[in-house]
Amino acid sequence: MSEKKKNKKSISSKIQTKKIQVKESNIIFTARQKEALKLLSDKNNNHILLFGGSRSGKTYLLILAIVTRARKYKGSRHLIARLRFAHVKLSIWMDTLQKVLNDWVTKDKYILNATDHYVRFSNGSEIWIDGLDDKERVDKILGREYATIFFNEVSQLPFDTVTTVLTRLSQSIPGCANKAYYDCNPAGRLHWANKVFIQHTLPDGKPCGPGYACLKVNPDDNKANLPPRYIEDILARLPDAKKKRFLLGEWTDPEGTIFTNWDVQEITDEIRLHSRHSYGLDFGYSIDPAVLVDTYVNGDDIYFDELIYETQLTNRDLGNMMQGMVQEGVPIYADSAEPKSIEELRRAGLNVVGALKGPDSVRVGIDWLLAKHIHITERSMNAQMEASNYTWRTARDGDLQPVPIDDYNHFWDAARYSISEGIGEPDRVYHESAFSLSELGL
Repeated sequence: MSEKKKNKKSISSKIQTKKIQVKESNIIFTARQKEALKLLSDKNNNHILLFGGSRSGKTYLLILAIVTRARKYKGSRHLIARLRFAHVKLSIWMDTLQKVLNDWVTKDKYILNATDHYVRFSNGSEIWIDGLDDKERVDKILGREYATIFFNEVSQLPFDTVTTVLTRLSQSIPGCANKAYYDCNPAGRLHWANKVFIQHTLPDGKPCGPGYACLKVNPDDNKANLPPRYIEDILARLPDAKKKRFLLGEWTDPEGTIFTNWDVQEITDEIRLHSRHSYGLDFGYSIDPAVLVDTYVNGDDIYFDELIYETQLTNRDLGNMMQGMVQEGVPIYADSAEPKSIEELRRAGLNVVGALKGPDSVRVGIDWLLAKHIHITERSMNAQMEASNYTWRTARDGDLQPVPIDDYNHFWDAARYSISEGIGEPDRVYHESAFSLSELGL
């Protein structure tokens, strides 16, 4: 039997329980990719992550599994989501999804709606694509139920966003086990996806429990479907940091990561007793989360504990949550560009004040933090995710610029606000002392 026929027989037996007509395909599945398809079809797995290097076929395999589920289960609905709609439209809608459909489904079995970006099959099932970067899109997603949700490039997504969207993994289709799929080129070692799928630990420190599975799939596992010498001439010649991520599929910090001076460490009672204590608050709502961070400054050591990192919180919601969370009398430094929000929280009895902002305050705050030893608590998984992905901008020629990207910065904005009163404090003490001495005539 040819390799091609063996592959097709494998898919039919492992993913399908009833016969589905498929086109003759030229795709050659390697042993590793067959293992991935088996993992995706295992009824014991509800959350499955495929991670690894670039062009390894991860996304193709996941979309093939979704297309197969859609055709198998009449009237089922499936979602493919990514942080930016522009990216999911380009990479999924205009590329991989079209390839999978052309490879495995005859054109009379589906229609494409290019306006609302969904596929409808002849059995009434649908596959939708969407982004999580716009309130209206998120509201639309939350207004439907799905049998499958696929988070594409999950390394870009906060844990809170994922758990919010997962509330819609609730469509009831006879015989269909609801599943969440994930893929990524690995991010930092402390990214929440690494902790959940590799270390099997949830943000609260508890074990994930059954139903979580993952598999590394690298470019070598897809070599038969890649252009000749793509791996040798392109991936193998990348800088070391990119090579680890895009060729070897290793969990490593992205090139140009701003904060490398941090670790995971708890805040002891001794530290709390002998440190300057404050809170930092960054406002958000639909896409950007509201973030509250608990901060302790002890010399050159700064300790951060993530208290709130959630979207869809009104100021009233935020105030109610903070009431039982913050220590009375301790200042809460918030974005001074939002005086109305600050005043609403103050009227709720919270000690919220506008953070001090001077010229180039973002860069000044970053520079100040870079000179310290930063410690983030174990449970602060979104903070760790941002620390692993907050980078300097890259110019078109590939050179890093001394300007941070405007992403993965919600926790860091709150952190900067929390220490804004202390930036430059030694200089103020020095000038006040000098003034006093001059008054004495010395």
